Amino acid sequence: MAKLSIKQEKFCNYYLECGNASEAYRRAYSCSNMKDESINRKAIELLNNGKITARVKELQEEQKNKSVSYTHLRA
Repeated sequence: MAKLSIKQEKFCNYYLECGNASEAYRRAYSCSNMKDESINRKAIELLNNGKITARVKELQEEQKNKSVSYTHLRA
C-alpha cells in the first residue's frame, strides 16, 4: 500500500472513530480559518482518494478481526 501522510493516517483513524468525514477532517487538519463548506469538500476529496479508501477498509478489517478474536476469547 502507498504511504499516507501523518495527517491522512490521522484522518482515517478519526473517520473510523466518529464515522463523520468532516469531523475527522477537523480533528486531523488545521481548519480554524476554514468555512464548513470548504471542510466538507476537503473531507469528501479525501474519501474519494483511493489510498485513503484502501486504508479505511484495512483499518475496518483490523477492527473486525480484533472484535472476532475478543468474542472467541470470551466464549
